[in-house]
Amino acid sequence: MYADYEYYQTEYGGKMPAADFKRFGRRAERRIDGITGNKLQFAYPTNERDMEAVKDCVCELADFLYQIDSYNAAAMESMGTVAQADGTVKGKVITSISSGSESIGYSAAGSASTATMEAAKDKKVADTMIYGMVRDGLGGVPDSNGVNLMYAGIPYPRRNAPISRPSENKPVEKPTEPEEREEVTE
Repeated sequence: MYADYEYYQTEYGGKMPAADFKRFGRRAERRIDGITGNKLQFAYPTNERDMEAVKDCVCELADFLYQIDSYNAAAMESMGTVAQADGTVKGKVITSISSGSESIGYSAAGSASTATMEAAKDKKVADTMIYGMVRDGLGGVPDSNGVNLMYAGIPYPRRNAPISRPSENKPVEKPTEPEEREEVTE
């Protein structure tokens, strides 16, 4: 893993339980690898400051994914079904019951909404926020080859291979333009 639980707790100051960090830390790493083109797997930064940026990004993203999961779990928990003949639901939040002129509607959560709640509701919003976190956390951070982790261009040196450059002894020749032909008229 790019960041371990000890770093998450002591340096980052996270509050997630260790078992959850293991799961969400791996998810965060997979998302970061997807966004950076797997550069960290073969060209992990060697500079201490850059390594900390990677670890902080993993921790921040793991916290975010954990919060989304918590919101989704709470939403699933709040959904209830009518369990008794009189219409009451034990241990669940009643969202709406109507019978003739009687109506019952309870809501555990207010109408307040946060960006994380919106991300929990909409995968597209979550993906946009995740990309933004990775871009902000790793933008300008070079890998061990000196290439920005967010660089998505081609060619990219693989597995610490040297960047191919023309030999200094033999300069690159410019291509010559083809000679123009004279038109022959009959």
